[in-house]
Amino acid sequence: MSGARSWMLYGAAGYTGALIAEQALERGHRPVLAGRSEPAIAALAEKLGLAHLCFSVDDPAAMDAALAEVGMVLNVAGPFLYTAAPLAVACLKAGVHYLDISNELQVFRALYDLHQRAEHAGVAIIPGVGFGVVATNCLARYVSDTVGGAEHLEVATRAAIAQPGPGAAATRRESLAYGGWVRHNGALEPLSLGSGITTITLPDGPCQVMPVPTGDLEAAFQATGAADIVSYAPVPAPAVVGPEASDKHAAAPQAYRSSGWARATGPGGATAEAFLQTGESYLFTTMASIRAVEETLAGSPRGALSPAAAFGTDFALTVPGTTRTGGDRHER
Repeated sequence: MSGARSWMLYGAAGYTGALIAEQALERGHRPVLAGRSEPAIAALAEKLGLAHLCFSVDDPAAMDAALAEVGMVLNVAGPFLYTAAPLAVACLKAGVHYLDISNELQVFRALYDLHQRAEHAGVAIIPGVGFGVVATNCLARYVSDTVGGAEHLEVATRAAIAQPGPGAAATRRESLAYGGWVRHNGALEPLSLGSGITTITLPDGPCQVMPVPTGDLEAAFQATGAADIVSYAPVPAPAVVGPEASDKHAAAPQAYRSSGWARATGPGGATAEAFLQTGESYLFTTMASIRAVEETLAGSPRGALSPAAAFGTDFALTVPGTTRTGGDRHER
């Protein structure tokens, strides 16, 4: 694989994809825009002055031909249950790095199963380079390291969204069909959706949360090896639309605040808790995914990895406006 080749943004014509395409161009990148809809992709490519390709993941021959033109794919086309595995396997065949912004448990399980093949191919497979997983994964690795290796780990996010994209809603609907899950004694166990509700305290106040079946469970395990992991999201939905205001569009995106949280318990009962604060979650995803592209091109990680395993615990802090607090070790 040649790192000098361009990279592909698949799903570029979607809401998040267009944001990433515009920000990538501002940062000096010239990704090849790709997707299933020729009119939409062509229109965005013309607007931004970028090359484009049109293909479906259901067409292996077209996908193979498209991947021959690039050195990396950033997949933002959800629901990822349908796009992630075909694209990742095709990337392995082509010797091309694969990244995405998914957060579906089943997707992460499938992609992490490709670890040995990715190492052998000399490429990286890194799902979850958007807000939710990057926030929790970097915090999880951070607090786990603090306690000398987490045995029990809890993570959560609260996303502030200026304008919810349709893709995220479709992704949530597809994921919830698999029911709830937690990790216990190193294995995934089913849990009834809506059970296990508790309250955590974030920097901006208490938040009622419940366990959810997200990719964070697999990403946190990949990054820390913790035997017991619970991933939470706010009740009743995994997103908070904007700051406290009657009109969700009244505030500028810069006024929105999203949060991440992780708490680890290590050998002997030592604990550590840390928080991440950032801005509007789609803006975080836009910048984090581009930073992941840059880090992958610069560092050439190998294998199927979580964001923290690939880029380190401070990766989330490279997104402008993001801060981390807490993390002190407390003995039992």
